[in-house]
Amino acid sequence: MTTEQKKIAVISKIADLRDERLLDAVNQLLEETLPAPLPEPGWAKGIITYFSDDFDDFIPPGFDGNDEDDLSR
Repeated sequence: MTTEQKKIAVISKIADLRDERLLDAVNQLLEETLPAPLPEPGWAKGIITYFSDDFDDFIPPGFDGNDEDDLSR
């Protein structure tokens, strides 16, 4: 059984649940194990009003868009 087939089977079982306590338990388990969603781009627009003049002076390794691994040097 492929991963996609397993997902479909589990989703079908969840959709057929009638016991609300069991449904709540499954939901809680999923919330505890799934990663938190990433914030939407622009979420801080209007909140952050100031950047230091030297904000762009230091770019940490890996943030410059260069595919080369800067940390291995």
